[in-house]
Amino acid sequence: MITARRTAIVPLKNLGAALAYGRETAEYNKNKFGVKTVLQMPVGGNPWRICFAMQFDSLAAMEQMTQKMMSDPKYMELAAKASDIFVVGSAVDEIWTDV
Repeated sequence: MITARRTAIVPLKNLGAALAYGRETAEYNKNKFGVKTVLQMPVGGNPWRICFAMQFDSLAAMEQMTQKMMSDPKYMELAAKASDIFVVGSAVDEIWTDV
């Protein structure tokens, strides 16, 4: 199992917008692509972060989903909204595997 996580910093003034954006994006991913997106916030450390996490059966499945998302106009429209909500350049992507 592969878990893909994207974490980004949210200015305090945008926290409500970031949570709404996360829920909208998660719902779209579920309905359009059939992939569950989990929205998370840290319990410790920098509290002004939000993480989007998705699980895939393999790296190949993750790559296929990424290609579908990047070629979907509505998904790209949602992704463009992020630049108005999150600190640009703060995104950190991680890919984890089960052991």
